[in-house]
Amino acid sequence: MPMQMSKKEIELRQQFTEKKNAADQKLQEGNTEEARTLLDEAKTLRNQIELMAEGRSLAVPDLQSNKKVTLDLDDEESRSFNTNSKLEERDILTATKEYREAWFKVLTGRSHDLGEEERSMMQRVLKENRALSSGSDKDGGYTVPDDISTEILKSIQELNSVRNLVRVVPKTAPSGSYTVRKGVAGKLYNTAEKEQIQELKNMEFDQIWYNVKKFAGFMPAPNELLNDSFVNFVKEIVDWLSESAVVTENEEIFYGKGGETNVEGIITSGKYKTLKAPSVITIKFLRKVKNQIKRGYRKNAKWVMNTEAFETLANIEDKNGRGILAQDPRDEDNFLLFGRPVEVYDEIITDDKTQKTHILFGDFKRGYFMFDRQKFEIKSTDVGGDAFLTDQTYFRGIERFDGKVVDPEAAVIVTDLVVGENAQVETPTEEKSVDVGK
Repeated sequence: MPMQMSKKEIELRQQFTEKKNAADQKLQEGNTEEARTLLDEAKTLRNQIELMAEGRSLAVPDLQSNKKVTLDLDDEESRSFNTNSKLEERDILTATKEYREAWFKVLTGRSHDLGEEERSMMQRVLKENRALSSGSDKDGGYTVPDDISTEILKSIQELNSVRNLVRVVPKTAPSGSYTVRKGVAGKLYNTAEKEQIQELKNMEFDQIWYNVKKFAGFMPAPNELLNDSFVNFVKEIVDWLSESAVVTENEEIFYGKGGETNVEGIITSGKYKTLKAPSVITIKFLRKVKNQIKRGYRKNAKWVMNTEAFETLANIEDKNGRGILAQDPRDEDNFLLFGRPVEVYDEIITDDKTQKTHILFGDFKRGYFMFDRQKFEIKSTDVGGDAFLTDQTYFRGIERFDGKVVDPEAAVIVTDLVVGENAQVETPTEEKSVDVGK
């Protein structure tokens, strides 16, 4: 007789995943108190799941280890749950101390020290990660333990990461759909008692389809690192993956090619409204840029530009001779333009020949979603390439994410903004334009 997983246990597993993802999101936002509460709730759910799983095994002692667990569900529910169940079980697995210890042994070339259960656990994780890859069976790696993944994500956010600009949506499944709300809120209708309530036409809901893409690279490391302490080893891994992830994510989110195989870029998507910059940049033009999006978006909007564009705008003065970029009174290292924050990302390209670049303005938490697996994978070898000859070990790192424009009305992009030596801005105090590059 096959083992049966009750609907209650299925619900608990789904709740566990939701709590854990929510905790990860709060950690990224720096809200440690709420994250701790959610993690405690997740631990309670995990304990319940483990007890129920143990109860199932005790109820049918004659069941062979190779028998499959069958669900008391109809065919459609069973198919839908199959993939999610595996992902949830792996999420529980990679959060354990046992997995962390086995992972360290494998990555530092001590696979021979693995016990039978550890070896089986690592092979299972590797097999499931390979299933996420569309390439050869050799793709994929060992999932980085949850606490180290959280440390990597925190390190990424401390760097100049686009994750701080757009909305990050944690996803356990490699593909699927996500319901998003578009538009800005409007007033409710004055409705008498028993009068039919009118529909609010300013809000729309849409289905956004995502399909996470794989991004990989390798790092050669001296074999002395493998003999170092666990703390030092983890620090090297965290620094490497977080720095590489920032470069990758920033470039892809801004300039991804889109389509089935690439991330959809903010600048390259062609979905946001664009405004061509005039030859002379004025306060009037920048105010026009700000007013291109609705007020509901403007209250949380940000200016996004590279250093060269920032330096150009810094030369614009108002009629009292004050620069239009004002220091944020809450943080002297940050600046405001028309009261909205200015963020600098040097991944935004300036064309070498024309010296033209882009400026972005909008609420990108509403306008762009990054669908993130929030799991990093890593694998090592000391025999590939010239690793053997140079006494090094190669570490291959993998992360998976996708990005989509979800609300084109939430932002506007300024094109053809000239910076550098040929940049010209208006200075009202002198009633003439000034060549800021000379």
